[in-house]
Amino acid sequence: SRLGLLFVVAFWCALPFAQAAPAPASAPPRVKFSRDLLPLMQEDCAVCHSGSAAPGGYSQDTAAKFLAGGRHGVAAIPGKSKDSTLIKYLIGELKPQMPPRNPWPQDKIALVRRWIDEGAKIDSMTPTAPVTKPQIKPLNPPPALSPAVPALDAAPQIAPITALSYAPDGKTIAVGSYRGVRLLNPETGAVVRTLSGPSDQVLALAWSSDGARLAATSGAPGGAGEILLWTADNWDAPKLIAAHSDSIFSLAWKPNTPQFATASLDKTVQVWDAQSGAVLHLLKDHVDPVFAVAFSPDGQWMATGSGDRSVKLYKTSDYKRSVASISHGDAVTALAFSPKGDLLVTACADKQVRVWPLKLDALANPLRNHGSGDVVNAISFSSDGSAFVWGAANRNLEFWNGDLTSHKQKTDQPADWVYSVALSPDGKTIIAGAADGSVYAWREANGKPLGEKMAWSAKPGAPETKTAEIKEAAPKL
Repeated sequence: SRLGLLFVVAFWCALPFAQAAPAPASAPPRVKFSRDLLPLMQEDCAVCHSGSAAPGGYSQDTAAKFLAGGRHGVAAIPGKSKDSTLIKYLIGELKPQMPPRNPWPQDKIALVRRWIDEGAKIDSMTPTAPVTKPQIKPLNPPPALSPAVPALDAAPQIAPITALSYAPDGKTIAVGSYRGVRLLNPETGAVVRTLSGPSDQVLALAWSSDGARLAATSGAPGGAGEILLWTADNWDAPKLIAAHSDSIFSLAWKPNTPQFATASLDKTVQVWDAQSGAVLHLLKDHVDPVFAVAFSPDGQWMATGSGDRSVKLYKTSDYKRSVASISHGDAVTALAFSPKGDLLVTACADKQVRVWPLKLDALANPLRNHGSGDVVNAISFSSDGSAFVWGAANRNLEFWNGDLTSHKQKTDQPADWVYSVALSPDGKTIIAGAADGSVYAWREANGKPLGEKMAWSAKPGAPETKTAEIKEAAPKL
């Protein structure tokens, strides 16, 4: 028919144009969670958002928890990236913007948007792409490495530095290691005195408020703990007190008094009178080993931290427990009150450092959470309240301002686990004790170029030696 002929002619006329038209662009491949997103999350988010005490109640430990979100809403609503709290935090619509120290660029956020809008499917919680290790800005100058290790049969055993304490006047550093305490000059690093008496590794050191006494704890694991008390006017043989039925991990003086408290693996805390050596109070309030004890600056409160994941506050007028918190994902390893007495900082084996407002009716929610990447072993304020430092099992030291709102610097320069840290009274010198048997020191805590590093190796039987002598045996800075 005439109509059919016109259709055939029109079809054949249009065919060359149809063949010449470009093919539509192919859609980008779908976002694969384990390959494209999980490595990014593990690098920047999982260090904080993991465990039972994750900030905001948002944990990324499992696929279900990752999607569910926390107290502020569902993290990923399939097909609705605009309404998902994960996006709202990444773009800063919800505060604080995440990640807090290094907000993501738009291309990373766009990747998360696509994944949510494509259905928010989690194929696996095991990354299929390598996790990029973040670059760490080094402090200057880098510390010298340890001397070359001799043959095994000739190598002395290295004793870790497990306790450090600045004298209140800042003129002496007490260093605790295996069966001894050494007093260092903080300006030169020279060992000025060796104190003997501990029967095993020294686990805690603390000066009394007036600097007149130095206390240490020691004792073999599983055996009776011991407390040693030296007087600074003559440094005679210490007063030795048999204490606790297991190792004593922490000791703290009650400010401006002759009293101190000890925390032990035997699950108890004991309060002592240094003059008589008598136990004034015995506290059995924890169900697991007690790793930390601290007093508030005014001496009115004592805090304890335990393997049972709890922190407890006691009024020192009667040592009755007033406040308890169990908002920790693992053992509480260290405690410190701010010098102003308005904050309590807790360190934990769940890789978190938490800052609590010191409200004496409750410790319900921390003001701030900071992830460390590994177990935090030690924390310290400067006595003037201007600086704070922590040391962790991943060799990292983190330097902060006095209320932990501003991050100053980070370094992994210690050659092994950091077991102990201390700040000079003015907050300008940081010292760290490591598992390699060395004391590391830096002259500033504000990220500026630092002065010389001191390193004292605590090798049993080694002669007392000055820093310069050790440096001669080590690679040059």
